[in-house]
Amino acid sequence: MKDFDLERIFVKEGVRIVHLSGLIAALSPETSNFCLQLARYAKRHGTLISFDLNHRATFWKGREKELKEAFAEIASLSDILIGNEEDFQLCLGVHGPKAGGENIEETIDAFKGMILNARKAFPDVTVFANTLREVISANEHLWGAIVYENENWHVAPLRKINVMDRIGGGDGFVGGLLYAILKGMSSEKWVQFAWASGALATTFLTDYAQPADEEMIWSIWEGNARVKR
Repeated sequence: MKDFDLERIFVKEGVRIVHLSGLIAALSPETSNFCLQLARYAKRHGTLISFDLNHRATFWKGREKELKEAFAEIASLSDILIGNEEDFQLCLGVHGPKAGGENIEETIDAFKGMILNARKAFPDVTVFANTLREVISANEHLWGAIVYENENWHVAPLRKINVMDRIGGGDGFVGGLLYAILKGMSSEKWVQFAWASGALATTFLTDYAQPADEEMIWSIWEGNARVKR
């Protein structure tokens, strides 16, 4: 933490959202502690905390107990909690549907039940976001999402998307979600903008979407078959 001027970041500049990734939180004992300390500091200063659970088995091997405790504390401090069915179950021990992405459309209620279980465990979280992915083939996926905000459900139904590289779809979703929140969009539009941002990211070889403007994202949500660049 000594490498960062937290007083300037949180007090003078008034950062509005701190986003933490489970990849970084699980990378090493040092990064786990860094994320914990950052979340605690942000909470004290009233900054919104976003936490993408992002479970990776190789990072967790041999550190399961330690990381479950760290992730539980970060989640308890968070305002926005993001993940898929595997993330919520393996990182936080929240009961949910079978991981693996099969027949998701028929089990949406099970995903909603998982989010409600997470809400009971972490009552201070105000926004839960769950990405939905079912793989048809390497280059064709069904992509959807659920956002639960202040007892309101917003669902982006599963739709086919063309995929160049699936890595980054979740990051694109998170980026779109946080952008929509920061821009003051309605919560119904959060899930739409996030869904489309994630869909766009899968058409790039990078781990993030590169939209030209908001119009480009909305054109994807509205069903353009071809992504405009």
